[in-house]
Amino acid sequence: MSKKIGYIDESGDKSIHFEKDGVTTFFIVSAIIIDEDSVVQIREEFKKISSYFTQAPEVKSNSKSFRDFDNRINFLKKISTLDFRIYSVIVDKRKIFEDSGLKFRNSFFKYVNGLLDHELYDYYPYLKLVADNHGSEQFMDGFINYVENNHNQTELFRGPEFQFSDSKSEPLIQLADFITGSIAKCYEPGKVEQRSSEILRILNRHILHLREWPENPPKLYRKVENEDESYNQELVDFIFFRINEYVNANQERQEIEIKNQLICLNYLIYRFKIDPYEYIYSDEIIDRIKIRDANFNKRVFSKEIIGNLRENKILILSSQSGYKIPCCKGDLIRFFNNYSSQIMPMIETLRKTNIVIKSATSGNINLLEENNYELLKEMIEVAANSVQK
Repeated sequence: MSKKIGYIDESGDKSIHFEKDGVTTFFIVSAIIIDEDSVVQIREEFKKISSYFTQAPEVKSNSKSFRDFDNRINFLKKISTLDFRIYSVIVDKRKIFEDSGLKFRNSFFKYVNGLLDHELYDYYPYLKLVADNHGSEQFMDGFINYVENNHNQTELFRGPEFQFSDSKSEPLIQLADFITGSIAKCYEPGKVEQRSSEILRILNRHILHLREWPENPPKLYRKVENEDESYNQELVDFIFFRINEYVNANQERQEIEIKNQLICLNYLIYRFKIDPYEYIYSDEIIDRIKIRDANFNKRVFSKEIIGNLRENKILILSSQSGYKIPCCKGDLIRFFNNYSSQIMPMIETLRKTNIVIKSATSGNINLLEENNYELLKEMIEVAANSVQK
């Protein structure tokens, strides 16, 4: 597996007193992941693109040049042509201190450090992180200490690497700053705009996971007329309860199959939040699993990922359009119809085959009368009767 470099930045302040004026509600940490062999090329391309949008010596998300939303969107569209991935932890400080019992600042940051360590290194076991030696040093110092004391190292002489650089001389830290600041415009109440959803649509193909914490079941955000297509909050709440149970029970495990299942779940959750009615092609999910498991293939995906998750009572539906977490009765109907369209012809084939066998052997062989096939015989009879009706 090739070495990756992660340029890390944060948005939002570290204060837990979010009720005070000027204190942010969200704390966001993002890592922009780039293949080590592509760093020089992407750095130069980013510098060239930036020169068309700002004459400032450093690209900053909160700079005057990008207060104009159209300018921000156009810049995002240009840099989205570059080859990088995005992983973010997005913390809603209101919910943390209401629900989780994390009353103290140190506990809060320790938990954020744990999320980054568990999930970022699940994607990239061999990752070097680079951070701004001004803005992020305090947070990164805590993260480095956490990793050194808690990280599950897979190889004796190949552990996590860290580096601090000056953002003024490292354009890729500026890229991380701009991406993180743009994501904040989709969450921070004082920064959200009517067109904020455009930001995530532009960045979508780069996003590995936007890890929201605490993880809460999404709420309905668009109206649906057809009754069967109406968003079912009770169904969604139960599914996300099971997902969170599974993630919490397995996030410490080191088996590659489990890590791949968590990557799959994370991506399905992320896409669900963008559009709960959308199906995701398996290739999109597999591409993200291949980041850490290059030999992964579609056959293994169906059996070891989707199959095992379903065995753990996590409801993932499939159709010719792909996979999704269900959000309505219509999703369930399509899933049942999809399997029925495969199962019923098989049952009919068995019925016809048994008739041919009986004819060919003058009735001496009738497998459906044998004890091993009692259930199958009953299914064939029920299917035949339903057709007659």
